Amino acid sequence: MPIGGRVIYRLLFTLLLCILSLLSADKLSANPIPATPHIELNDYWTLCVKDESQRSVECETQETVGSIEHNFDNFNGFAIYKTDFTLDDTYQNTPLTLYIPHLRDADKVFLNGKLIGQTGQFPPNFEKATLYSRSYHLPSSTLRFGGSEFNELVISVYNHARQGGLSSGAPVIKSSQAITNEQVASEGLLMLYVGIMLIIAAVQGFYFAAQPQSRDHLYFGLFCVAEAVYILTYSHFAFVSDIHLNIIFRANIVLFGLLTLLFFMFMTSFFKHRVTNWFKVPLVSFLALYCLVALFINIDHIYHLVHLLQAVSVFVLIPFYLYLFYRAIKEKLPYAKFMAWSLVAFLVAVLFDILVDIQMLPAFMSELEGLISPIFLIGIFIVLTLILIHKHWLYYHNATYDYLTNCLRRSAFIERLNEELHRIHRSENTLVLALLDLDNFKLINDKYNHIMGDNILRAVATRTHDALREFDLLGRYGGDEFIIAAQVSGEQDAAQLLKRIHTSITEKPVINGDKEPLFVAVTIGGVTTHPDEPITAEALIEQADEILVKGKVKQKGRVHI
Repeated sequence: MPIGGRVIYRLLFTLLLCILSLLSADKLSANPIPATPHIELNDYWTLCVKDESQRSVECETQETVGSIEHNFDNFNGFAIYKTDFTLDDTYQNTPLTLYIPHLRDADKVFLNGKLIGQTGQFPPNFEKATLYSRSYHLPSSTLRFGGSEFNELVISVYNHARQGGLSSGAPVIKSSQAITNEQVASEGLLMLYVGIMLIIAAVQGFYFAAQPQSRDHLYFGLFCVAEAVYILTYSHFAFVSDIHLNIIFRANIVLFGLLTLLFFMFMTSFFKHRVTNWFKVPLVSFLALYCLVALFINIDHIYHLVHLLQAVSVFVLIPFYLYLFYRAIKEKLPYAKFMAWSLVAFLVAVLFDILVDIQMLPAFMSELEGLISPIFLIGIFIVLTLILIHKHWLYYHNATYDYLTNCLRRSAFIERLNEELHRIHRSENTLVLALLDLDNFKLINDKYNHIMGDNILRAVATRTHDALREFDLLGRYGGDEFIIAAQVSGEQDAAQLLKRIHTSITEKPVINGDKEPLFVAVTIGGVTTHPDEPITAEALIEQADEILVKGKVKQKGRVHI
C-alpha cells in the first residue's frame, strides 16, 4: 500500500471522533437538563381517511402512532390524525412548540379547532413538503391547562403516491427554546457537512487543474458538489426560500440520479477499469434519461423512477462495484484494499439510506438516517480525498525525484539551483557545484548485472546524501552521473566537502549478495562561484562538466576543482 494503512486509519478515526464530539456537543447544547416539558404524543390516535369526493369517511384507532398504510393499505389522499393531551399548570408560562420529526407531503395542524400552521399545499395547488420536519408554535391563548382539561390536536394530511402520514416517529411537545436549539444545531451540522463537501470539491478541482489527465479528481469533485447541493435540499434554508417546494423536490430526485452517475464514473476512472460498451452505454443512458425525465414527469409517477433507480443500484451497480473491488485487489492495484473497504462502507451507508427511504427497517432506525449516515459519508469522503491527494503527491514526487536513487531529477535540480544562486547573492556565501561520475560503470553492468548496477547507484546516492547537509542539493544528472550544489564559506571549504563526499563513497565496498564486495571508484569535477559573479545554472553546470571531463582524462578516481 503506497501510504501507511495505520496512518490513514488513525486520521479517519480522529476525524470521526471530532465529528462525533461535535454531534455530542450539539446534542448537549440542544437538550439541557430536563427542566422543560417533553410530552411525546405516541399513544391513542384516531386515524380517519376520506375518499376522493371527501364525503365518505372511515376511521380506525392507532394505539401507537404510525403510517397511514398501517391501517389502510395503499391509501393516497386526505387523512386526519386526532389525539388528546393534557398540560400541567406549571407549563402555563412556558412557550411551547409541537415538533413533528417527519411527515410525508402536505399538512395542516389544528389545536382545539384553531389552525396553528401548515407545511406545503393541498390540491389543487399541491406542493410537496416531504423533505422537512415540522415545528408549530402552540399559542398559550389556545391551550388548556390543568390536569382535567384536554387539548385536541388534529393533523390533516394529504398523502401522495407513497407510504405517508406520521411514519417516522411521534410528534413531541417541548419548550420553544429547546426546539429552536435543536433546529439550530441540526441546521448547523447540515451546513458543516455542506462546507466539508465543498472544501473537498475545491481540493479535487485544484488537483484536476494541475493534472488534467486524472479524471478521477474531476468526477470526485463533481460528486462532492452534487452531494452538497443534495444535502441543501433537505435544509430549512431551501424550505424558507421562495422556490416552489415541488421544484426543490424534483431537484432532490434529479440529484439522486446525478450522484449515482458521477459515482460510477469516479469508480471506473479511479480503478482504471475499461467498461465494455454493452454495459456502459445502456447504464449511462439510463441515468441521463432518469435525470431528464425526473424534471418533467408528472409528480404522481416520480416515485416509480426512484424505485427503478434504487433497484438498478442494488441489483446492478453494487454487484459491479464489488466485482471492481475484487479485481483491483487481485491485480494489486495501488490503494486497492484500503479503497475497497472504504467504498464498501460508503455503499453500506447508501444502502442504509435506501432501506430507510422505502421503510424496510424498523421505525426507530429512521432516527439514525440523519446521524450515522452523514458521519459515515463524511468520513469516507475524507478518506477518499486523502488517498487522491496522496496519489497526486506521488505523481509530483515521481516527476521531481528519481525513482531509483530518490535524488532530484535534472530539471528539478536546475530549478532549485537557480533559487540557490539567487540566495547566495543575498547571503554573500560561496556556492560549489560538482558533477560526480562513476568510473567504469558500464564494465560493472557487463560483468555482473543491472541489479548490481542499481545497487551501486543507490549506495552512491545514499553515501553522498549522508555527507551533505539537509539543505544541500543532490540530483541524478544522467545514467551514472550525480550533481551536487552546496553553500560553503570559501574555496577551501568547497574542496574539503568534495573530498569528504569522495571518501564516503569509496572507503567502503558495496555488498554484492553472496559474491565478493565491490569497491566503487568515482571522479568529481567541481567549480565555485561568488556572489559578485552573476552566472546561470546552465553555465555553472557546463563549467563543472568541463572540469570533470578534463579530470577523467588527466586522472580518474580523484577530486578536481
